Amino acid sequence: MFEQWGVAIGLVCGAGLTMLLPTGPAEPTVRRRRAFHSLQTQLDEAGWGQVHPVGALVSWLGASVFVGLLVAVAVPIPILAPLATATVLGAGPAMLKATITQRRRRLRRVWPGLIDHVRSAIRSGSGVVDATLAVESRVPAEMTEAFRAFRRSVEEGAPADRALEQLKDALADPIGDRVIEALRLAHDVGGSDLPMVLNSLQQSVRADLAVREDARAKQSWIRAASRLGVTAPWLVLVVLSGRVETVEAYRSPVGVAIVLGGAALSLLAYRLMARLGALPAEQRWFATSRPTSQAR
Repeated sequence: MFEQWGVAIGLVCGAGLTMLLPTGPAEPTVRRRRAFHSLQTQLDEAGWGQVHPVGALVSWLGASVFVGLLVAVAVPIPILAPLATATVLGAGPAMLKATITQRRRRLRRVWPGLIDHVRSAIRSGSGVVDATLAVESRVPAEMTEAFRAFRRSVEEGAPADRALEQLKDALADPIGDRVIEALRLAHDVGGSDLPMVLNSLQQSVRADLAVREDARAKQSWIRAASRLGVTAPWLVLVVLSGRVETVEAYRSPVGVAIVLGGAALSLLAYRLMARLGALPAEQRWFATSRPTSQAR
């Protein structure tokens, strides 16, 4: 029973471990470093900056193997175990991207109010650094640590430009990049037009938020129906796996080919659904991602 899926799980584990082992040529090493660097950037944008890329990969690999073993024990159709392993392994990056999207959505709702507080503080005569420190008590919980680190840097005598850049990297948010870059520019060269710039940015963020929320509301039932359409056949297959004739049918070469073909079609349908239902992602134009070796 374990022979058919054991080989597949072993191949998946071997592929994951190969990513972690040192290689001889310099070019693969550079590519691996770039991959880790990209993964670290995504972890930062998801709010998981304290997680090392290697730890994330090992976690995904361990979870996929565990689920594969669980399915192998619970479901008597051998081909489902390697499919479950591959599905969970691929779900790791998908979950990371979904977390980034959800975090950006939450922060997008917060930024108009924060921009308004910064603009009001600057209008009342506060400097850029003081205006930024003033919003620390108004930020949501997931932004608190970044603003506390900014306050510590300022109190320790770090240059304002460097402290603002560290705050931008800690927040890892496209809107935050634009706000903090405007503050850095105003601090460096001065800017009596800064309140007007922040006001324009605030209006832009609010308009973008309204459009995105309206589109998301209209697409919500379509996305839910698409996910149900993809998962329903597999739930039916798991339910039918309690019948002896079903198990025998799907253990045959034709049955395995049908399951693999269904998996390929399900993957294609899900990718099409995700691509057609996705909204344009905001780009971090001013991001300065830190090296993987300096991961928190």
